[in-house]
Amino acid sequence: MKALTLNELFNNNSMNLKFYPKLILTALLFTPPLAHAAPEVLPTPREMKTSPGATPLPTTISSPESFAPQAEALQQALGKITGQSFASGTGKNGSSIQFVQGGQLDEEEYLIDTRQDIKLSASSPTGIARASVSFLQLLEKSPDSTWQVPKLTIKDSPDYNFRAFLVDMGRNPHSPETLRRIIDSMWLAKTRYLHLHLTDDQLFSFPSTAYPELLSKNAGWTLADWHELEAYSQARGVTIIPELEAPGHSGILRGKYPEVFGKTPTDLASLDSAYEGLTTILKEMMDVFRATPFIHIGCDEAYGVDETLQRDLVNRLHAFLKENGRQTIVWEGPRLGKGKNKVNEEVIHMNWRCIEMPAPQMIKEGYRVINATWDPLYVVDHYPRTMFTAVPSKDCYEVDFTRFKHINHAIGTFSKPVTIKKSDQLLGFCLAWWEGREENVIPLCRQRLTAATARAWNDRGETSFDSFLQRDQKLGLLLDTIRPRTLGEPTGGWSDREAEPTPGNLAHGKTVTVSAGASQPFYGPQRLTNGVTERFDHFLGFPTKPEPLEITIDLGKLSTLTKVDVYEAAVGKSWEHYKVEYSKNNKSYKTIGETEKGSRGESNMVSHPCDNVTARYIRISTEGCQDLTFPSFSRLCEVMVFGE
Repeated sequence: MKALTLNELFNNNSMNLKFYPKLILTALLFTPPLAHAAPEVLPTPREMKTSPGATPLPTTISSPESFAPQAEALQQALGKITGQSFASGTGKNGSSIQFVQGGQLDEEEYLIDTRQDIKLSASSPTGIARASVSFLQLLEKSPDSTWQVPKLTIKDSPDYNFRAFLVDMGRNPHSPETLRRIIDSMWLAKTRYLHLHLTDDQLFSFPSTAYPELLSKNAGWTLADWHELEAYSQARGVTIIPELEAPGHSGILRGKYPEVFGKTPTDLASLDSAYEGLTTILKEMMDVFRATPFIHIGCDEAYGVDETLQRDLVNRLHAFLKENGRQTIVWEGPRLGKGKNKVNEEVIHMNWRCIEMPAPQMIKEGYRVINATWDPLYVVDHYPRTMFTAVPSKDCYEVDFTRFKHINHAIGTFSKPVTIKKSDQLLGFCLAWWEGREENVIPLCRQRLTAATARAWNDRGETSFDSFLQRDQKLGLLLDTIRPRTLGEPTGGWSDREAEPTPGNLAHGKTVTVSAGASQPFYGPQRLTNGVTERFDHFLGFPTKPEPLEITIDLGKLSTLTKVDVYEAAVGKSWEHYKVEYSKNNKSYKTIGETEKGSRGESNMVSHPCDNVTARYIRISTEGCQDLTFPSFSRLCEVMVFGE
């Protein structure tokens, strides 16, 4: 098998590398850099000084007891990467990878010194976890096939302490194995918090002892599973933040125990029994997720509930959490209120759409804010559909955390984003994976999350997206080495195979280009000519605002055309508004047809007769799927072109 270059691997969607033998992965990951070239680490360290030469890799790790879980995590990773056995203690020659606990460093700050011995220093387990993954990226294999690291020193710490990834476990189940893979990817990227949206109207993924009927049968979790994951995440510097959503998104709470939580969201916001039930579950969550300083209580989209009641509930639950030593996080939800009914200023807000409480107002009123804005931080695999919204990875890398912008052109912050000044009130960001299926979470989110994390870690040091892609390629390969995919495990997205060609379809397998969005991994525009028309979750999902999305199909040669059939992932009376054009030279285009409301009828396809025109190129200019939530995205799923 040919070993591909990093660029070739990236261009071939190389995150799916389960079929590459370990020998090739090792060669790609750990070939020493050219002489005098500084090693590349992601995120870029704040300070790195290199010296000539390299230090041999010891096969023992010495660590204080306080760092023992992190030492074991590094030991396991090194074993999988090198194929060698690593032990605790000091080697025969006195050498070891030394974990040193120092009290003068910030919580996530770390030092690495490999000039003589190998020393990784930090003041906390979280800091030593950060040092460990930078150290993994330094590994090289020498010409004589022994393992080594370049001689250097690193001093590093983040710009923003709150770097988070949300997994929605309230719509679709995510297994313990998937969560471990997510945690490993966060460990490698230095993403600090795993925010778990554990409860919603469709699924309840936390096993409550007090209210056992809440746990959904297909959630797939036991309390033992959660305790094990808490330990696993802490060993890798990832802290789990649980979320119990109330009073909106609470259908299961009210459906299973109406005598406790009431029958309506208003009941849930106002009944003393509901408050007692919520605090009971929150206490159970705190007993499992002991490390987190934060608890999330939801509190958005409580439609029909008086905002006074919503604010009262937020403040009551905040007082309870504060008594238990935790800080409260809520979604941007009810407006702030006044007097005794004002939301407590200690409550942290995740600002996701800047409508009820725009971020500038929050900052002015003294609140702390987490940026969870739709553009670029929402990746929505919309229940039960696929690829509803996700901006290109480059947008995540170039994110400005002081900016809040929506992806829906009907909302004001789409055309006029709001900004705030960088200050201690802006804690960081949360990239959210909403409503998705677990087979898609790594393919769609890993690179985007790594990009946003890199920017939040070292904004000034991260200056090149091309450099990021190469360094991120290494992290992706490291993830597949540390936690290999099992045979047959879903990898997300759509497979490379094509459906059998429809007789006479000239577009089958032909090259597709688009005016925007083509960098989205796994869900590229080429699926528009793979012959698949029946997959409801197989639509384009690219943005069509502020300019129409142009989709161009090169038929390869001039042909006499008779019709163009355009398929869309239709829902109810939704319809894609687009124009179909043809050209001989890809410069001058003439119109074949344009859709209007009712064009689709009961079918998911509109046929556009061509009257025997001669063309090589077909272009579709779409303004998105009308009469559906967020009409600024395309739901086209297949284009077939027929001719003589």
